[in-house]
Amino acid sequence: MPNKPKHAKSARRAPLTRTQLLPIAPTTARKFSLENHLALVAMRSGRGNADLASTLIKMLYLTFLVCEGDRLDPQIEAYLEAESILRASIDDSLTTEGWQIADNQCEPISWCCARMTSNSRRHRYIDLRSRSDDLITS
Repeated sequence: MPNKPKHAKSARRAPLTRTQLLPIAPTTARKFSLENHLALVAMRSGRGNADLASTLIKMLYLTFLVCEGDRLDPQIEAYLEAESILRASIDDSLTTEGWQIADNQCEPISWCCARMTSNSRRHRYIDLRSRSDDLITS
């Protein structure tokens, strides 16, 4: 076959280790969950700021990317709703003095927080976290 690479072994990825295939460690998952929920609570109580809004936006995008392999995920509307709520909060902060999310708007964001920590494989999370950090900083 003329299109076959000469060095097929060098083109293959290194296999994943057992540790990489395991879910995120429970202590790490709790840490991420706590960080995201505290950011949401602060925004909900009107004590938010740009850093907390950024934390929630990063969590939302990262959750979407981690769960993207779930092509049959019927909850795409929840991601879109959470994003629109966070964007509206950011836009409102430009015209008012506070960063806030109303109590009745927190459910989609809470759902995304819970989804992130329950469905992640360690290697996928680490890879996507570095990709999303690159996207955000560029």
